[in-house]
Amino acid sequence: MRALWIEDHQLIGDSLEMLLQVVMPEITLDKALDLATASRLVQTFQYELILLDWWLGSSDGESAINTFRAGHMPPPIIVVSGDERESVRTRALELGATAYVLKSASPAELVRVMRQTLRVQPSDRRPAEVASEAWRPRAEPPREPGFRAIFPELTARQAEVFQELVRGMSDKQIARELGISDSTVKSHVRAILQIVGVHKRGEAAFEARARGVDRR
Repeated sequence: MRALWIEDHQLIGDSLEMLLQVVMPEITLDKALDLATASRLVQTFQYELILLDWWLGSSDGESAINTFRAGHMPPPIIVVSGDERESVRTRALELGATAYVLKSASPAELVRVMRQTLRVQPSDRRPAEVASEAWRPRAEPPREPGFRAIFPELTARQAEVFQELVRGMSDKQIARELGISDSTVKSHVRAILQIVGVHKRGEAAFEARARGVDRR
């Protein structure tokens, strides 16, 4: 049995591989750090299961799921993410993910969901919630409007990062809030500064507020 783990943090992928060698030795786990590599692997090997991090650098889970489901009889997809927002979880299930498991879940919880997913026959597979005691939905903070209207070159993700930047959040805080890596945040911030036409974070925040963005 072969599974694919798509995660841009290699240490997390290696840790999962070590765990599965002990508790699910019947699974061979391939790993990909980005969507392009994962797409090549999916075209090469027959997978029974895909484990997908929702945020992969500049890509997101929606792009990945759409890519894989465009193929013939795609394997079930379990999203394993640090993003606790209910809207993200709901979107993943709407797109066809079989389950959504938080990275804060216990290893036993992830293994349980994997086994449950693999027991389902291909003809019976459909997007469905998998109950998880580790799921702790939190109230999603109100998102301030206007970022993409004022700066149309921004991607949706950059707009979210910009919002947190205007609120005065550090890179680490933004990463924790949005469930992405510090390096990804830094990449988005560099792009934001270029789009706004400034050199410093404070200047970008000032420019956004000067153009009418409400910092709530």
